[in-house]
Amino acid sequence: MDSLTTVTYLRVASMSIGSYDYILTLPAEWRLYRRQSSIFHLSLSCVLFILIRYVSIVTIVTSNYGFFSTTFTYQACQKYHSVPPIFQAIQTMISQVIFGVRTFNIAKRDRRIGIALLLLSLFAISVVWTVQISVNHSCTSVNSTRVMGSWFYYLPVLLYDIAMVILSTVHLLRYNPLSSRCTLSLPFLGLLNHWF
Repeated sequence: MDSLTTVTYLRVASMSIGSYDYILTLPAEWRLYRRQSSIFHLSLSCVLFILIRYVSIVTIVTSNYGFFSTTFTYQACQKYHSVPPIFQAIQTMISQVIFGVRTFNIAKRDRRIGIALLLLSLFAISVVWTVQISVNHSCTSVNSTRVMGSWFYYLPVLLYDIAMVILSTVHLLRYNPLSSRCTLSLPFLGLLNHWF
C-alpha cells in the first residue's frame, strides 16, 4: 500500500472518529450551554469549548475538502490554498490558550507564571503563524517537495505542550504528593488526548 492510500484511509478514519465523538458528546454540550447564566454571559470554559469544537470541525472539513477534491482549477486553487493552514493555525492558538489557562489555574494563578506562559504562548503562536504564512501551500495536503516543512510548524507547538505538561505536573505534585502516581499520569493522558 502506498503512502497516499494510507493517508486517505487515515483521513477517513479520523473523520469517522470525529463524527462519532461529536454525536456522542452533543448531550454534554447541551448541558454546558444550559448551565450558563445567559447567552450573553458565557463562562471562559464555555467559550473556549465552543471555539475549539467548531473551529476544529471547520479545520477538518477545509483540509479534507482540499485533499479529496479533484475539481480544482488553477484560479480556484489560488483563492483556496491558504484557507486550511489559516484554520489550522487558529485551531492551534485556541488549543494553546486552553492549555495555558489550565496550567495557569493549576499554578494557583501565580502572576510570574502567568507572564511566562503568556510570553511562551506568544512566541509559539508567532512561529506557527510565520510558518503557516511563509510556506508555499498547494491545494491539497500532499507535500510535493521533500522538505520536512511540517516540523517547523509542529516543533514550537510540541515544545509549548511539553512545557505546559511539566509546569502542570510540578504544581500538581505540590498539592498532594501522596497521590503522585495518579498526578503524574493525568497530565500525560491529557497531553496524549490533545495530540491525538
